Amino acid sequence: MKKIIFIFALVTSTVMLGQTCYTVKSVENKTENPDLSSKRFTFGVKQITEELMSDKINLCEDGSPITVDILSIEAPTVGINIGPFMIKKKNTIVEVVVIKDGVEYPGEGSAKLSVKASFAELKDENLPFEKSTFSSAVKKALENAIENL
Repeated sequence: MKKIIFIFALVTSTVMLGQTCYTVKSVENKTENPDLSSKRFTFGVKQITEELMSDKINLCEDGSPITVDILSIEAPTVGINIGPFMIKKKNTIVEVVVIKDGVEYPGEGSAKLSVKASFAELKDENLPFEKSTFSSAVKKALENAIENL
């Protein structure tokens, strides 16, 4: 029995050594909004990216770098007129690019909330980043990008 366990451990470690491991090195704000450069924001995006990627690739502290670029944030308003009433709907749309091994993987995600309200959430120190609606749009964009890894 000890021989079987030893052989299994040896084979497993050999297989693991042959695989490349990665680390999310940076989150870059490519938009013109300085609120997205806060430590809280970059840490939140990095944490979401690591969580989503852990199912697809090996992560380690000193691995090959992965970069996340936040390209744009938009909040188009769609209005519907019904008689004298107007119903407005706003979605926050986030576009990202995940760069792994020099290959860019674009992604887009949306959540129902205005950009101003999203930034107000980011400034609220009592609200955890992962609980904000903005993080929901970022997570959907990252999921979309990571699907193609």
